[in-house]
Amino acid sequence: MGLVDRVKSIFKAKANSILNELEDPEEALELSLEELREQLNKINKSLIEVTTVKKRLESNLSDIRDKIRLAQEQADLSIASHREDLAQAALAKKMDLTEQEERISKELKQLEEKIKMITANKEKLERYIYDLQNKKEELIAMNRAADAQIMVKEAIAGVSSDILNINQRIARAQEKIKEKNNKVAAMDELIEINALDVLDETDPIQEELDKIQREEKIKQELEQLKKKKGV
Repeated sequence: MGLVDRVKSIFKAKANSILNELEDPEEALELSLEELREQLNKINKSLIEVTTVKKRLESNLSDIRDKIRLAQEQADLSIASHREDLAQAALAKKMDLTEQEERISKELKQLEEKIKMITANKEKLERYIYDLQNKKEELIAMNRAADAQIMVKEAIAGVSSDILNINQRIARAQEKIKEKNNKVAAMDELIEINALDVLDETDPIQEELDKIQREEKIKQELEQLKKKKGV
């Protein structure tokens, strides 16, 4: 095999591979049925055409046979009338007509064989279309069941593009939820810190009361110290 042939074979193999991947089984079945029905229509048209030719030849053959009988009658009449020359002409005409009869009969026989062959092929194709039509629903059901199994297995394995998109969406949702929870935790921490700061702050009223108590305590200690010193 030459280089060009090898390149053609490679391109043909790749083209077939791409076609197999793109071709939908259900559409392929329906397309096949349509093409088969078209072939059946062509066979029916061919059968009609051949049968029409056969009928025309049969009509011609019938006319020729009538002419042969007439030529024979003319020959008989000529002999009876002692006209040998006319009898000879009538027999010559009869011979020509007989040759035509044989030729047409032969053509008719061939046409009948063709009609039988076309009819047999037509019946085979009709049965095949009928069987394929009945089989189509079963094949479609099997194809859809296989698609469902593939979807389940892809979902389990997480390998299909749809499942990958779903998994990515779930991952993004989980990340957002995680971020929100982290934000809530941070806010709780900040609130807790602020609460502690609030508790550490001195209340102005309490501060004033503490000051009064302190001064009162100092005053009491001062009075006690004066009494003790006798001042």
